[in-house]
Amino acid sequence: MAARKATSHKISLKEAAKLTDRHRQAVVAAGKGKRSVTPGDLGGAFDKKAVTKMLERADAKYLRFYYGTNAKGQRELVLVASDAKGNDLTETTLDGHLPCPPFCPPEDSLLRG
Repeated sequence: MAARKATSHKISLKEAAKLTDRHRQAVVAAGKGKRSVTPGDLGGAFDKKAVTKMLERADAKYLRFYYGTNAKGQRELVLVASDAKGNDLTETTLDGHLPCPPFCPPEDSLLRG
């Protein structure tokens, strides 16, 4: 794993909103101006218990994600813990997130738009 300066990974809500807005604009542009998003285009959610259990391993240092595509052509995220050297700890991997849409927050937010 390439050496990288330690970071808290925190960004401001304003910066997070800019990032998600830019992504939503790209989704609209790809749909030729129509807002016809497919499941997972805007985000998704994973169950806290499943993620916490995966990260409980003593050698787990990072939470890594990989992009994937399911058999229907829809976007998926695959989560896996990795150790301090960057090796994937593949005994437990997660996917099957709750995609947004349709599992989006019930009200618009700065992150969802």
